[in-house]
Amino acid sequence: MNSSDSERSIQQLLGVVLCGGQSLRMGRDKAALVHADGVSFLQHAIDRLSNLCDHVVVSGRTTIDHSVETIEDPVAYRGPATGVAAALNYAERHGFAACLVTPVDMPLLTPEHLSGMVDHWKSQNEITVAESDRVQPLVGIYPVRFAGLIQQLAESDNRSLFRWLGSHDHHCVRLPASCCHNVNTPEDMTDVC
Repeated sequence: MNSSDSERSIQQLLGVVLCGGQSLRMGRDKAALVHADGVSFLQHAIDRLSNLCDHVVVSGRTTIDHSVETIEDPVAYRGPATGVAAALNYAERHGFAACLVTPVDMPLLTPEHLSGMVDHWKSQNEITVAESDRVQPLVGIYPVRFAGLIQQLAESDNRSLFRWLGSHDHHCVRLPASCCHNVNTPEDMTDVC
C-alpha cells in the first residue's frame, strides 16, 4: 500500500441511513414517504450521504427497493444504538474509519449541513455529532474504535445513545433546529413538504 492509499483508508467514511423503526405513529414506512424533491425519504437520505461518503448503506429494514446494501439489525426494533453498532461492525470489517449516520426521517437535512461535521472529524478523528436545540446523536460520525463500546450499549437494557454520549468525549457541531426536525406523524409532513 503506498502512502496515498494509506491516507485514503484512514479517511474512508461509511454513510449509514438508519431505518430501523416501526413507524407506528406514521402508520406506514417513513422511508417510502415522498420528499419535496420528488424522491422517497430513503432516496433523499442516500443521496445526501453519497455526496460526502465513500460508500452508503441502509441500516435496518424498509419496505421499498433501493440501490445500496442493507445491514439488517441483529435484533429488530431495539432502538438506534443497535443500528449504529451493526454499522460500526460492518465498517470495521470493510476497512472504513468511521460511520456518518443520519436517520431516514430528517428530510430537511442536507449535505451542506453535514459537511462541517465531516471536516471536523477529518481533522480530529473524534465522535462528532449535530446539536440544534439539543444534542442529536442520530446525526453523527462515530469512529470504528468505538464499535465495541457501542455494541455493549446496544446489548444493554439502557440503549440511549444520548445518555451514552454524556459520558464519552464528543464534539458538537451546531445546526439549525429546522434541519434536525424528525417526521414522525402525518401532521409533521406539513412542516417539511
